[in-house]
Amino acid sequence: MFTLENAELSVSVLDPETDLERCGSRYCVGGYIYQISDARHGPLLTGPQYPKPHPDVFDGQGAPDAFHNPFGGEDAPVGAPVGGEVRVIGVGRVRRTSPIQPFSARHNPEVIEFLPWRVERTDMSITMTTEDQFGDWGYRLTRRLTLDGRTLDSRTEMECLGNTPLSVRWFPHPFYPPTVDGLLCRFSIPVSMPENPGFYLREDGWICQKPDHDWPRGCFQALDFTPQGDGMTIVQRHSILGDVTAEIDYAPVYLPIWGNSQTFSFEPYFATKLAREERASWGIVYRF
Repeated sequence: MFTLENAELSVSVLDPETDLERCGSRYCVGGYIYQISDARHGPLLTGPQYPKPHPDVFDGQGAPDAFHNPFGGEDAPVGAPVGGEVRVIGVGRVRRTSPIQPFSARHNPEVIEFLPWRVERTDMSITMTTEDQFGDWGYRLTRRLTLDGRTLDSRTEMECLGNTPLSVRWFPHPFYPPTVDGLLCRFSIPVSMPENPGFYLREDGWICQKPDHDWPRGCFQALDFTPQGDGMTIVQRHSILGDVTAEIDYAPVYLPIWGNSQTFSFEPYFATKLAREERASWGIVYRF
């Protein structure tokens, strides 16, 4: 693994060449944040199977991110037969082992070949870049992590290299430790929540766990929300540090939350469509 470190925080980042046993078909391999540790308090992030030393690659741990739609958008994977291959952005060639539509990494975990990444490092930053081409689709992807004090900036840049427009649908998936009192997070934009078995929304905007839910089984819930501006701040209750924050610089198009007995996560989706040679850049900033 690579490490970004200062007097306060240490960030462990998977090496896209030597840490592939910790990677699968779900999360972007380049810029995969596997753990963030505090110099005084130790690890700050968890995962669905934490503290298992080698969690299932679908579950993972830390603060990974994922491209939800296969390479080529809605068109390319539809015609791929079982036994054929689908390209996953930021991952590589994935075998289609399930006929279930739409394509999901959950049902298609076999990676045929991972993408190669070019890695550039400075004292407090790491940049990983890859490219892929599949039929009329093509892209260049850059993941850049920068550590400054107690702040980690995770930035993604995408350029369309193909003749066909490229659909991008991406989300960060940070895994925070559960809290004793069940208090989880609140958003800077108005949100509401349908009735569900695991979560409830307090009048002051805090999302909380229902204590009587079967939390080893987990709970997933999409939130209803009203986008405001071009970004959003999430205040996350942390069992070690108190309140920590994350800031995105885009208006989310979908906003689910998920948790089990080991972890809790929010997943604000980013979406765009890029024409040839068009670029997009977006990111999330974690403040501890």
